[in-house]
Amino acid sequence: MKPIRILAAALSVSFFTLTASAQTTAPALTAYYSVKDALVATDAAKAKMGATALVLALNNVDAAKLSTTDKKALATAKTKATAISKSADVDGQRKQFEDLSLSMIALAKATKPAKTFVQFCPMAANGQGASWLSDKKEVRNPYYGDKMLKCGSVKEEI
Repeated sequence: MKPIRILAAALSVSFFTLTASAQTTAPALTAYYSVKDALVATDAAKAKMGATALVLALNNVDAAKLSTTDKKALATAKTKATAISKSADVDGQRKQFEDLSLSMIALAKATKPAKTFVQFCPMAANGQGASWLSDKKEVRNPYYGDKMLKCGSVKEEI
């Protein structure tokens, strides 16, 4: 009976830690979506504002609950969001968004704050392809905006 209690306690702590982490990353994910939506609309000013909100949200993520790898993703996300927040050039913002997205995907996988979709455009990043997160299954490409709005596909659901 004692091993069952220990296992139950361990599972409770793990669930609590995951839930707590999810709660701290949910606002960051919401702010990330606003940056993505601004880039879909090719609106550098809105992307800049959204990135500023994202930096603030990322600063509130409890890094102590993250693995070493996820702490690096958090640091990269802050750096890339800061770069977007300081830029008025949508092409430059989109370039920073590539690495921001990789970091946010890692954080979403680690904390699972809400249902999100990993989407991918094979033509982005000079033909190398690039991913992003979306709260909707419908593809709206932040790398090309209205030039290639629906270019891409859903690769994964988190």
